[in-house]
Amino acid sequence: MRGVLLVLLWSFVLAWRVHAQDEPAGTATVTLEFRVGSSERGKALIDRGSVDRLELGDVVRLFPREGGVYTARVVELEERAARIELADRNFTPAPGTRGKALLPRARLKPTAAPRLRPPPTHDAPATQPQTPPVFENKDEDWQQGEPLLARVRPLHPAERETRVHGQSWALFDHTEASEDDRHDTLARVGGGMVIENPFGRGDRIHADAEWNYRHVDVPDDDDDEHTDLRVDRLSYAWGGTRFEPTSWEFGRFLHQGMAEFGVLDGAEWLVRRHDGDRYGASVGYLPEPSPEFQTGTDLEVAGFYRWVSDESEETSAALGYQKTFHHTAADRDLVVASVSRVPRAGWTFFGTAWIDYYTAGDDQKGAGLGLTQAYVSTGKSWADGSTFDLVFSHQEFPELDRDEFPPVDDAQLADDHNERLALTSRVQITHDVGLRTGLGGWIDEDEEGGDAEGGFELSNFVSERGFADVLAFVTRGRFETSVGARASAGCYTEGGRWALDYEFSQNRLDGFTAANDDLPQHRLRFSLDHGWGSWSLSWRLEGLVYDDEGALTVGLYLQRNYD
Repeated sequence: MRGVLLVLLWSFVLAWRVHAQDEPAGTATVTLEFRVGSSERGKALIDRGSVDRLELGDVVRLFPREGGVYTARVVELEERAARIELADRNFTPAPGTRGKALLPRARLKPTAAPRLRPPPTHDAPATQPQTPPVFENKDEDWQQGEPLLARVRPLHPAERETRVHGQSWALFDHTEASEDDRHDTLARVGGGMVIENPFGRGDRIHADAEWNYRHVDVPDDDDDEHTDLRVDRLSYAWGGTRFEPTSWEFGRFLHQGMAEFGVLDGAEWLVRRHDGDRYGASVGYLPEPSPEFQTGTDLEVAGFYRWVSDESEETSAALGYQKTFHHTAADRDLVVASVSRVPRAGWTFFGTAWIDYYTAGDDQKGAGLGLTQAYVSTGKSWADGSTFDLVFSHQEFPELDRDEFPPVDDAQLADDHNERLALTSRVQITHDVGLRTGLGGWIDEDEEGGDAEGGFELSNFVSERGFADVLAFVTRGRFETSVGARASAGCYTEGGRWALDYEFSQNRLDGFTAANDDLPQHRLRFSLDHGWGSWSLSWRLEGLVYDDEGALTVGLYLQRNYD
């Protein structure tokens, strides 16, 4: 644990020294929130795009409900959607996962629409040309050399009209398997809404909810069918503007000051100092990370301080403390430390550590500090499309009373852990050819393993907007070894893209008889993403053949934005 903490501290010092040599940043930043629509291993489609001022190469962060923070880059961009690629290609974000992107405020300024045709002209009248009227400048306070809007009073949020915007979406997945007539159906319908200035105070109302239906049919008595209605966010907030540096939020929401503390049913108070630093505190209940989001048993109080180098917030560091009580009894003492450097160009760095403080009553951990979770990533993208990312993660079970994890025995609580180190890169060899590589390794309390992949990507394949890639991979897991390859081809269309993917893998399963330890798999998938106006649609048809069995999956994701 000390080694990881020293790495975080040294990385912060190095990032600060590198930043001190950079040119001063120009403008402040704004936070763009998004959600994951559909996903696959290491990739995801999010519900923000070019109209939201996202750009290729932007670094974003994901905050899954089960905890942790993951970084990704925008690799494909559409008008109202974007495809991101995670630095940790081994992680698959669940649909609905929340995320944030930090964008320079200057990028949000409106730009003039391109002129499609010359302005209309009229024949000049046969009369003498009229002398244009002379206007006298009545702005007595304006001085030569000042910006034209220097004397214009900015509009206070409380003076703006009430505005409603958001999105609604529907997701459907159905799988039919030939093995014992198994099938699995998942349906999700949800939406989010923001009401700005509803009561004339510059305030905001946030609402985000979804309905889930799941039905699993298997040949034994383990069938499962359940329906859940979950409210992810319902809150009322005000403040946090240039006119009012103090902000308040009440209700259910993800902690704004330090998202690592999770979703809160309560209140949060934040203050932004004149130099850009932030501090704040919160109190309330922590919903259990289950489909029902049950609440009322785990009370928390927390506080944090976040330092930023300047208004660009390219370099920042934060420290927070959270105390929880389970059924009014003292439970967890959690410290979260994070370091971030996200320049517009150059190397990025993220580091976050979750540190638990244990007392003598924590028999399995013992008194002292314990590193429960850590995530460190660094990377860089180049103008030609080349990228490099290095990710390290550590995770173990904390000793706590809260119903946050599946039941574990004392030995697991004391010894179970997992560390993973992964390196991925993309090298743009020519304008149309890229080389992609990946290498990862993991270790836990019992075993170790790893994975590797390598291949190439082609743009302008067959047609001007076509693409293709071929990738070979090998994975050594705890109970399985896989060797295989996948190939993809597709084309960008007006407002979207389509793709056809094929994958073959030969899987060796440990612990089975010789007649059942080899499992070849063939997977064929067709997917289509398309957007028009405020609507976007993603659907896929996927077939899987393994041994003498097969499965067919149909997936659909439909979304509409309301501006």
